[in-house]
Amino acid sequence: MKKTIIILIIATIACAGFITALRFFNEAGEVLSGTRFNWYESKTQNEIENGNKFAQERLSKKYHVFVNGIFVDIGYDWDGIIYVPIRTISDSLNWIVNWVPDLGMIQLVKDNQEAFVDIVNFFGKGYVPLDRLENLLSLDNVQIHGGNIEIHKGSGIKQSIDIRKLPRFSFYINGMKMTDNAVGYQGEKLVPSRIFALSFGKVFKYDAIEGHSYINDSRIDAVFIGGSAYSTLDQLKEAVNTEGTSFQFREFTPDTQPLRPVIDKGPEEKVVALTFDDYIGDKVYPLLDVLDECNVKASFFIIGNSIEQNAGVLEELTKRGHQAANHTWDHYNNHTLTDDEIRAQLISTRLFTEKYGGKSALFFRPPGGYYNDNMVRIAQNVGLQTVLWSLNSTDADPQNDAKHIRRVVTQWVHPGAIVTMHTGRDATIEALPGIVENLRDRGYRFVTISEMVKLKGGD
Repeated sequence: MKKTIIILIIATIACAGFITALRFFNEAGEVLSGTRFNWYESKTQNEIENGNKFAQERLSKKYHVFVNGIFVDIGYDWDGIIYVPIRTISDSLNWIVNWVPDLGMIQLVKDNQEAFVDIVNFFGKGYVPLDRLENLLSLDNVQIHGGNIEIHKGSGIKQSIDIRKLPRFSFYINGMKMTDNAVGYQGEKLVPSRIFALSFGKVFKYDAIEGHSYINDSRIDAVFIGGSAYSTLDQLKEAVNTEGTSFQFREFTPDTQPLRPVIDKGPEEKVVALTFDDYIGDKVYPLLDVLDECNVKASFFIIGNSIEQNAGVLEELTKRGHQAANHTWDHYNNHTLTDDEIRAQLISTRLFTEKYGGKSALFFRPPGGYYNDNMVRIAQNVGLQTVLWSLNSTDADPQNDAKHIRRVVTQWVHPGAIVTMHTGRDATIEALPGIVENLRDRGYRFVTISEMVKLKGGD
Protein backbone atom coordinates (compact mmCIF):
# COMPACT_ATOMS: atom_id res chain seq x y z
CA MET A 1 0.00 0.00 0.00
CA LYS A 2 2.81 2.42 0.95
CA LYS A 3 4.63 1.57 -2.27
CA THR A 4 1.54 2.38 -4.30
CA ILE A 5 1.10 5.73 -2.55
CA ILE A 6 4.77 6.63 -3.10
CA ILE A 7 4.51 5.77 -6.80
CA LEU A 8 1.34 7.84 -7.05
CA ILE A 9 3.02 10.83 -5.38
CA ILE A 10 6.07 10.57 -7.66
CA ALA A 11 3.84 10.34 -10.73
CA THR A 12 1.80 13.35 -9.60
CA ILE A 13 4.96 15.43 -9.03
CA ALA A 14 6.39 14.39 -12.41
CA CYS A 15 3.12 15.21 -14.16
CA ALA A 16 2.93 18.60 -12.44
CA GLY A 17 6.52 19.30 -13.39
CA PHE A 18 5.88 18.38 -16.99
CA ILE A 19 2.80 20.61 -17.15
CA THR A 20 4.70 23.50 -15.58
CA ALA A 21 7.59 23.06 -18.01
CA LEU A 22 5.21 22.86 -20.94
CA ARG A 23 3.39 26.00 -19.81
CA PHE A 24 6.72 27.78 -19.41
CA PHE A 25 7.77 26.62 -22.86
CA ASN A 26 4.54 27.77 -24.47
CA GLU A 27 3.84 30.92 -22.49
CA ALA A 28 7.32 32.23 -21.72
CA GLY A 29 8.86 31.23 -25.03
CA GLU A 30 11.67 29.07 -23.70
CA VAL A 31 14.65 29.17 -26.03
CA LEU A 32 14.49 26.38 -28.59
CA SER A 33 17.42 24.55 -30.05
CA GLY A 34 18.98 25.69 -33.30
CA THR A 35 17.72 22.53 -34.96
CA ARG A 36 14.14 23.32 -34.02
CA PHE A 37 14.48 26.92 -35.25
CA ASN A 38 15.89 25.72 -38.56
CA TRP A 39 12.95 23.36 -38.88
CA TYR A 40 10.46 26.17 -38.26
CA GLU A 41 12.15 28.54 -40.70
CA SER A 42 12.18 25.81 -43.37
CA LYS A 43 8.51 25.13 -42.65
CA THR A 44 7.65 28.82 -43.13
CA GLN A 45 9.60 29.03 -46.39
CA ASN A 46 8.03 25.81 -47.66
CA GLU A 47 4.53 27.12 -46.95
CA ILE A 48 5.24 30.20 -49.08
CA GLU A 49 6.91 28.19 -51.84
CA ASN A 50 4.14 25.58 -51.93
CA GLY A 51 1.49 28.31 -52.08
CA ASN A 52 3.23 29.86 -55.08
CA LYS A 53 3.63 26.49 -56.74
CA PHE A 54 -0.07 25.75 -56.30
CA ALA A 55 -1.05 29.17 -57.68
CA GLN A 56 1.19 28.86 -60.72
CA GLU A 57 -0.07 25.36 -61.48
CA ARG A 58 -3.69 26.40 -61.00
CA LEU A 59 -3.25 29.40 -63.28
CA SER A 60 -1.11 27.75 -65.96
CA LYS A 61 -3.93 27.26 -68.51
CA LYS A 62 -5.06 30.82 -69.10
CA TYR A 63 -7.08 32.70 -71.68
CA HIS A 64 -7.05 36.39 -72.51
CA VAL A 65 -10.66 37.56 -72.55
CA PHE A 66 -11.73 40.12 -75.17
CA VAL A 67 -15.17 41.74 -75.22
CA ASN A 68 -16.06 43.22 -78.62
CA GLY A 69 -12.38 43.20 -79.54
CA ILE A 70 -10.98 44.81 -76.37
CA PHE A 71 -9.02 42.96 -73.68
CA VAL A 72 -10.74 43.03 -70.28
CA ASP A 73 -9.24 40.26 -68.11
CA ILE A 74 -7.90 36.71 -67.89
CA GLY A 75 -9.80 33.43 -67.55
CA TYR A 76 -8.56 29.93 -66.69
CA ASP A 77 -9.14 26.29 -67.47
CA TRP A 78 -9.73 24.50 -64.17
CA ASP A 79 -10.22 20.77 -64.43
CA GLY A 80 -11.57 21.00 -67.96
CA ILE A 81 -13.99 23.88 -67.26
CA ILE A 82 -13.20 27.41 -68.41
CA TYR A 83 -13.80 30.02 -65.70
CA VAL A 84 -13.86 33.76 -66.35
CA PRO A 85 -13.95 36.79 -63.99
CA ILE A 86 -17.58 37.85 -63.65
CA ARG A 87 -17.06 41.46 -62.57
CA THR A 88 -14.91 42.83 -65.39
CA ILE A 89 -16.86 41.14 -68.18
CA SER A 90 -20.30 42.05 -66.80
CA ASP A 91 -19.24 45.62 -66.09
CA SER A 92 -18.01 46.10 -69.67
CA LEU A 93 -21.50 45.07 -70.85
CA ASN A 94 -23.13 47.64 -68.53
CA TRP A 95 -24.41 45.28 -65.88
CA ILE A 96 -24.27 46.55 -62.30
CA VAL A 97 -22.25 44.06 -60.26
CA ASN A 98 -22.83 43.86 -56.49
CA TRP A 99 -21.33 41.54 -53.90
CA VAL A 100 -23.95 40.33 -51.41
CA PRO A 101 -22.03 39.15 -48.31
CA ASP A 102 -25.07 37.66 -46.56
CA LEU A 103 -25.70 35.35 -49.50
CA GLY A 104 -22.10 34.87 -50.53
CA MET A 105 -23.19 35.59 -54.10
CA ILE A 106 -22.85 38.17 -56.88
CA GLN A 107 -25.91 40.16 -57.86
CA LEU A 108 -26.18 41.26 -61.49
CA VAL A 109 -28.61 44.08 -62.34
CA LYS A 110 -29.47 45.67 -65.68
CA ASP A 111 -32.69 47.54 -66.44
CA ASN A 112 -35.43 45.22 -65.15
CA GLN A 113 -33.20 42.14 -65.15
CA GLU A 114 -31.66 40.67 -62.01
CA ALA A 115 -29.68 37.51 -61.25
CA PHE A 116 -27.85 36.06 -58.26
CA VAL A 117 -24.77 34.04 -59.11
CA ASP A 118 -22.63 31.59 -57.16
CA ILE A 119 -18.95 32.27 -57.73
CA VAL A 120 -15.60 30.63 -57.17
CA ASN A 121 -13.56 33.07 -55.09
CA PHE A 122 -10.02 32.50 -56.24
CA PHE A 123 -7.38 34.83 -54.80
CA GLY A 124 -9.82 37.67 -54.19
CA LYS A 125 -11.56 37.64 -57.58
CA GLY A 126 -14.90 36.03 -58.42
CA TYR A 127 -15.02 33.54 -61.28
CA VAL A 128 -17.89 31.66 -62.96
CA PRO A 129 -17.97 29.02 -65.73
CA LEU A 130 -17.92 30.68 -69.15
CA ASP A 131 -21.05 28.88 -70.34
CA ARG A 132 -22.90 30.03 -67.20
CA LEU A 133 -21.99 33.67 -67.87
CA GLU A 134 -22.89 33.24 -71.54
CA ASN A 135 -26.44 32.29 -70.55
CA LEU A 136 -26.75 34.97 -67.84
CA LEU A 137 -25.69 37.83 -70.10
CA SER A 138 -27.31 36.44 -73.29
CA LEU A 139 -24.06 36.78 -75.19
CA ASP A 140 -24.41 36.80 -78.98
CA ASN A 141 -21.27 34.91 -79.83
CA VAL A 142 -18.43 33.36 -77.83
CA GLN A 143 -15.39 31.91 -79.58
CA ILE A 144 -12.35 30.20 -78.06
CA HIS A 145 -9.23 29.96 -80.17
CA GLY A 146 -5.60 29.71 -79.19
CA GLY A 147 -5.20 31.42 -75.87
CA ASN A 148 -8.06 33.89 -76.39
CA ILE A 149 -11.76 34.04 -75.56
CA GLU A 150 -13.64 36.36 -77.94
CA ILE A 151 -16.99 37.59 -76.59
CA HIS A 152 -19.32 39.55 -78.85
CA LYS A 153 -22.44 41.46 -77.84
CA GLY A 154 -24.21 44.15 -79.85
CA SER A 155 -22.48 46.16 -82.56
CA GLY A 156 -19.70 47.90 -80.63
CA ILE A 157 -16.84 45.76 -81.99
CA LYS A 158 -13.57 47.68 -82.18
CA GLN A 159 -10.82 47.10 -84.70
CA SER A 160 -7.36 47.48 -83.16
CA ILE A 161 -4.09 48.63 -84.65
CA ASP A 162 -1.35 46.01 -84.54
CA ILE A 163 0.93 47.12 -81.69
CA ARG A 164 3.86 45.19 -83.15
CA LYS A 165 4.08 47.68 -86.02
CA LEU A 166 4.52 50.71 -83.74
CA PRO A 167 7.59 52.09 -81.94
CA ARG A 168 7.55 51.10 -78.28
CA PHE A 169 8.46 53.18 -75.22
CA SER A 170 8.68 52.81 -71.47
CA PHE A 171 6.59 55.30 -69.48
CA TYR A 172 7.46 56.51 -65.96
CA ILE A 173 5.53 58.30 -63.20
CA ASN A 174 7.75 60.04 -60.62
CA GLY A 175 10.60 57.79 -61.69
CA MET A 176 8.48 54.63 -61.30
CA LYS A 177 8.03 52.49 -64.39
CA MET A 178 4.33 52.27 -65.21
CA THR A 179 4.54 50.34 -68.46
CA ASP A 180 6.80 49.12 -71.24
CA ASN A 181 3.83 49.28 -73.63
CA ALA A 182 3.61 52.99 -74.45
CA VAL A 183 3.71 53.53 -78.22
CA GLY A 184 4.31 56.12 -80.88
CA TYR A 185 1.38 56.69 -83.26
CA GLN A 186 0.85 59.41 -85.89
CA GLY A 187 3.52 61.63 -84.41
CA GLU A 188 2.32 61.34 -80.80
CA LYS A 189 3.22 59.15 -77.85
CA LEU A 190 0.30 57.22 -76.38
CA VAL A 191 -0.17 55.55 -72.99
CA PRO A 192 -2.42 52.57 -72.07
CA SER A 193 -5.45 54.41 -70.63
CA ARG A 194 -6.60 51.70 -68.24
CA ILE A 195 -3.17 51.24 -66.64
CA PHE A 196 -2.77 55.00 -66.29
CA ALA A 197 -6.13 55.24 -64.50
CA LEU A 198 -5.36 52.32 -62.18
CA SER A 199 -1.98 53.84 -61.33
CA PHE A 200 -3.83 56.83 -59.88
CA GLY A 201 -6.40 54.73 -58.03
CA LYS A 202 -9.15 55.57 -60.52
CA VAL A 203 -11.82 53.34 -62.05
CA PHE A 204 -11.43 52.58 -65.75
CA LYS A 205 -14.40 51.28 -67.68
CA TYR A 206 -14.68 50.13 -71.25
CA ASP A 207 -18.28 50.25 -72.48
CA ALA A 208 -18.22 47.40 -74.98
CA ILE A 209 -21.75 48.18 -76.22
CA GLU A 210 -21.06 51.79 -77.21
CA GLY A 211 -17.33 51.34 -77.75
CA HIS A 212 -16.32 54.17 -75.40
CA SER A 213 -13.77 54.37 -72.58
CA TYR A 214 -14.22 56.14 -69.24
CA ILE A 215 -12.05 57.07 -66.28
CA ASN A 216 -14.44 57.35 -63.35
CA ASP A 217 -17.34 59.11 -65.10
CA SER A 218 -15.26 61.07 -67.61
CA ARG A 219 -15.29 59.84 -71.17
CA ILE A 220 -11.85 59.87 -72.74
CA ASP A 221 -10.72 59.93 -76.35
CA ALA A 222 -8.98 56.68 -77.14
CA VAL A 223 -7.20 54.91 -79.97
CA PHE A 224 -7.47 51.12 -79.81
CA ILE A 225 -4.12 49.41 -80.19
CA GLY A 226 -3.40 45.74 -79.56
CA GLY A 227 -6.82 45.27 -77.98
CA SER A 228 -6.42 48.11 -75.46
CA ALA A 229 -7.44 51.76 -75.25
CA TYR A 230 -4.62 54.29 -75.63
CA SER A 231 -4.65 58.07 -75.09
CA THR A 232 -2.20 60.93 -75.11
CA LEU A 233 -0.89 62.21 -71.80
CA ASP A 234 -2.76 65.50 -72.26
CA GLN A 235 -6.04 63.64 -72.81
CA LEU A 236 -5.49 61.56 -69.68
CA LYS A 237 -4.68 64.61 -67.59
CA GLU A 238 -8.14 65.99 -68.40
CA ALA A 239 -9.71 63.01 -66.59
CA VAL A 240 -7.14 62.50 -63.80
CA ASN A 241 -5.73 65.05 -61.38
CA THR A 242 -1.99 64.50 -61.79
CA GLU A 243 -0.83 67.52 -59.80
CA GLY A 244 2.56 66.97 -58.20
CA THR A 245 3.58 64.11 -60.48
CA SER A 246 6.15 64.04 -63.26
CA PHE A 247 6.12 61.89 -66.39
CA GLN A 248 8.78 60.61 -68.71
CA PHE A 249 8.92 58.54 -71.90
CA ARG A 250 12.10 56.54 -72.39
CA GLU A 251 13.33 54.30 -75.16
CA PHE A 252 12.34 50.74 -74.38
CA THR A 253 15.27 48.54 -73.35
CA PRO A 254 15.06 45.13 -71.67
CA ASP A 255 15.68 45.28 -67.92
CA THR A 256 18.90 43.42 -67.13
CA GLN A 257 19.57 44.87 -63.68
CA PRO A 258 20.33 42.24 -61.02
CA LEU A 259 17.47 41.50 -58.65
CA ARG A 260 17.71 42.83 -55.12
CA PRO A 261 17.34 40.04 -52.56
CA VAL A 262 13.93 39.24 -51.09
CA ILE A 263 13.94 40.11 -47.38
CA ASP A 264 12.54 37.27 -45.30
CA LYS A 265 14.69 37.52 -42.17
CA GLY A 266 17.05 39.87 -40.35
CA PRO A 267 20.57 39.40 -38.99
CA GLU A 268 21.59 36.71 -36.51
CA GLU A 269 21.13 38.95 -33.51
CA LYS A 270 18.31 39.49 -31.06
CA VAL A 271 16.17 41.88 -33.07
CA VAL A 272 12.54 41.47 -34.11
CA ALA A 273 10.45 43.39 -36.65
CA LEU A 274 6.72 43.47 -35.97
CA THR A 275 4.81 43.98 -39.23
CA PHE A 276 1.08 44.52 -39.76
CA ASP A 277 -0.71 43.85 -43.06
CA ASP A 278 -3.98 44.87 -44.69
CA TYR A 279 -6.47 47.74 -44.56
CA ILE A 280 -6.19 50.75 -42.30
CA GLY A 281 -9.23 52.04 -40.41
CA ASP A 282 -10.43 53.06 -36.96
CA LYS A 283 -9.19 49.81 -35.39
CA VAL A 284 -5.63 50.90 -36.10
CA TYR A 285 -5.85 53.61 -33.40
CA PRO A 286 -5.98 51.18 -30.44
CA LEU A 287 -3.20 49.18 -32.09
CA LEU A 288 -1.07 52.35 -32.26
CA ASP A 289 -1.86 53.09 -28.62
CA VAL A 290 -0.63 49.66 -27.53
CA LEU A 291 2.55 50.04 -29.58
CA ASP A 292 3.12 53.44 -27.95
CA GLU A 293 2.61 51.99 -24.47
CA CYS A 294 5.13 49.28 -25.32
CA ASN A 295 7.53 51.81 -26.91
CA VAL A 296 7.70 49.76 -30.15
CA LYS A 297 7.95 51.04 -33.71
CA ALA A 298 6.40 48.76 -36.33
CA SER A 299 6.06 48.48 -40.11
CA PHE A 300 2.61 48.56 -41.73
CA PHE A 301 2.03 47.01 -45.17
CA ILE A 302 -1.08 48.89 -46.26
CA ILE A 303 -3.73 48.05 -48.87
CA GLY A 304 -3.89 51.22 -50.93
CA ASN A 305 -7.62 51.48 -51.56
CA SER A 306 -8.18 52.06 -47.82
CA ILE A 307 -5.90 55.11 -47.62
CA GLU A 308 -7.99 58.01 -48.94
CA GLN A 309 -10.96 57.32 -46.62
CA ASN A 310 -8.59 56.86 -43.67
CA ALA A 311 -6.05 59.61 -44.33
CA GLY A 312 -6.10 60.61 -40.65
CA VAL A 313 -5.13 57.08 -39.62
CA LEU A 314 -2.18 57.07 -42.02
CA GLU A 315 -1.08 60.51 -40.85
CA GLU A 316 -1.22 59.41 -37.21
CA LEU A 317 0.63 56.19 -38.00
CA THR A 318 3.57 57.97 -39.59
CA LYS A 319 3.49 60.78 -37.01
CA ARG A 320 4.06 58.21 -34.27
CA GLY A 321 7.18 56.92 -36.02
CA HIS A 322 5.87 53.78 -37.71
CA GLN A 323 6.64 52.85 -41.31
CA ALA A 324 3.97 52.81 -44.04
CA ALA A 325 4.85 50.25 -46.71
CA ASN A 326 3.10 48.76 -49.77
CA HIS A 327 0.63 45.85 -49.80
CA THR A 328 -0.86 46.61 -53.27
CA TRP A 329 -4.03 48.53 -54.05
CA ASP A 330 -6.62 45.73 -54.09
CA HIS A 331 -4.93 42.79 -52.32
CA TYR A 332 -5.32 40.52 -55.33
CA ASN A 333 -3.06 37.56 -55.83
CA ASN A 334 -0.45 38.98 -58.21
CA HIS A 335 -0.32 35.73 -60.18
CA THR A 336 -3.76 36.66 -61.61
CA LEU A 337 -2.60 40.06 -62.91
CA THR A 338 -0.67 41.27 -65.94
CA ASP A 339 2.72 42.92 -65.44
CA ASP A 340 1.24 46.38 -66.02
CA GLU A 341 -1.61 45.69 -63.58
CA ILE A 342 0.91 44.73 -60.88
CA ARG A 343 2.82 47.96 -61.51
CA ALA A 344 -0.41 49.95 -61.23
CA GLN A 345 -1.25 48.20 -57.94
CA LEU A 346 2.09 49.27 -56.49
CA ILE A 347 2.28 52.75 -58.00
CA SER A 348 -1.20 53.80 -56.87
CA THR A 349 -0.55 52.64 -53.30
CA ARG A 350 2.77 54.47 -53.21
CA LEU A 351 1.28 57.68 -54.65
CA PHE A 352 -1.58 57.68 -52.12
CA THR A 353 0.76 56.88 -49.23
CA GLU A 354 2.98 59.81 -50.14
CA LYS A 355 -0.02 62.07 -50.74
CA TYR A 356 -1.64 61.39 -47.37
CA GLY A 357 1.22 60.15 -45.20
CA GLY A 358 4.16 62.15 -46.41
CA LYS A 359 6.60 59.30 -46.86
CA SER A 360 6.43 55.75 -48.16
CA ALA A 361 8.84 53.10 -46.92
CA LEU A 362 10.32 51.52 -50.03
CA PHE A 363 9.16 47.98 -49.29
CA PHE A 364 6.46 45.77 -50.77
CA ARG A 365 4.84 42.64 -49.36
CA PRO A 366 2.94 40.50 -51.88
CA PRO A 367 -0.54 39.54 -50.60
CA GLY A 368 -0.46 36.01 -49.22
CA GLY A 369 3.25 35.78 -50.06
CA TYR A 370 2.36 35.00 -53.69
CA TYR A 371 5.27 36.16 -55.82
CA ASN A 372 7.96 35.15 -58.29
CA ASP A 373 11.15 36.69 -59.68
CA ASN A 374 9.19 38.64 -62.28
CA MET A 375 7.15 40.33 -59.55
CA VAL A 376 10.32 41.10 -57.60
CA ARG A 377 11.67 42.82 -60.71
CA ILE A 378 8.43 44.75 -61.25
CA ALA A 379 8.53 45.97 -57.64
CA GLN A 380 12.15 46.95 -58.15
CA ASN A 381 11.14 49.00 -61.23
CA VAL A 382 8.75 50.89 -58.94
CA GLY A 383 11.54 51.47 -56.42
CA LEU A 384 10.43 48.81 -53.93
CA GLN A 385 12.17 45.85 -52.32
CA THR A 386 10.12 42.71 -51.65
CA VAL A 387 9.59 41.65 -48.04
CA LEU A 388 8.19 38.35 -46.74
CA TRP A 389 8.35 37.00 -43.17
CA SER A 390 10.00 34.32 -41.05
CA LEU A 391 7.35 34.01 -38.33
CA ASN A 392 3.62 33.78 -38.95
CA SER A 393 1.67 34.89 -35.88
CA THR A 394 -1.41 32.98 -37.22
CA ASP A 395 -3.64 35.92 -36.29
CA ALA A 396 -5.25 35.84 -39.74
CA ASP A 397 -7.32 32.90 -38.53
CA PRO A 398 -10.27 34.39 -36.57
CA GLN A 399 -10.43 31.23 -34.45
CA ASN A 400 -7.04 32.00 -32.89
CA ASP A 401 -7.39 34.02 -29.69
CA ALA A 402 -4.85 36.32 -28.04
CA LYS A 403 -3.38 33.51 -25.93
CA HIS A 404 -2.73 31.38 -29.01
CA ILE A 405 -1.14 34.27 -30.93
CA ARG A 406 1.08 35.13 -27.98
CA ARG A 407 2.15 31.51 -27.58
CA VAL A 408 3.02 31.12 -31.29
CA VAL A 409 5.15 34.26 -31.42
CA THR A 410 6.96 33.73 -28.12
CA GLN A 411 7.56 30.06 -28.86
CA TRP A 412 9.00 30.52 -32.34
CA VAL A 413 10.71 33.89 -32.12
CA HIS A 414 14.31 33.79 -33.30
CA PRO A 415 17.16 36.23 -33.96
CA GLY A 416 16.23 38.46 -36.90
CA ALA A 417 12.57 37.38 -36.90
CA ILE A 418 10.14 39.24 -39.17
CA VAL A 419 6.71 38.65 -37.63
CA THR A 420 3.63 38.98 -39.82
CA MET A 421 0.46 40.18 -38.08
CA HIS A 422 -2.68 42.00 -39.23
CA THR A 423 -4.61 45.20 -38.61
CA GLY A 424 -8.21 45.09 -37.47
CA ARG A 425 -7.75 42.07 -35.15
CA ASP A 426 -8.82 42.54 -31.52
CA ALA A 427 -6.97 39.36 -30.54
CA THR A 428 -3.72 40.75 -31.97
CA ILE A 429 -4.05 43.98 -29.99
CA GLU A 430 -4.74 41.98 -26.83
CA ALA A 431 -1.74 39.70 -27.42
CA LEU A 432 0.81 42.45 -28.10
CA PRO A 433 1.72 43.61 -24.56
CA GLY A 434 2.50 40.05 -23.47
CA ILE A 435 4.53 39.39 -26.61
CA VAL A 436 6.62 42.54 -26.18
CA GLU A 437 7.20 41.95 -22.47
CA ASN A 438 8.21 38.33 -23.04
CA LEU A 439 10.65 39.11 -25.83
CA ARG A 440 12.21 42.06 -24.03
CA ASP A 441 12.76 39.89 -20.95
CA ARG A 442 14.69 37.52 -23.19
CA GLY A 443 16.94 40.25 -24.57
CA TYR A 444 15.20 41.10 -27.85
CA ARG A 445 14.79 44.63 -29.16
CA PHE A 446 12.27 45.81 -31.74
CA VAL A 447 13.14 47.43 -35.06
CA THR A 448 11.42 48.53 -38.26
CA ILE A 449 12.08 46.80 -41.58
CA SER A 450 14.34 49.68 -42.62
CA GLU A 451 16.40 49.30 -39.46
CA MET A 452 16.58 45.54 -39.95
CA VAL A 453 17.84 45.96 -43.52
CA LYS A 454 20.55 48.32 -42.34
CA LEU A 455 21.61 45.85 -39.67
CA LYS A 456 22.03 43.26 -42.41
CA GLY A 457 24.25 45.65 -44.31
CA GLY A 458 21.70 46.72 -46.92
CA ASP A 459 20.75 50.19 -48.15
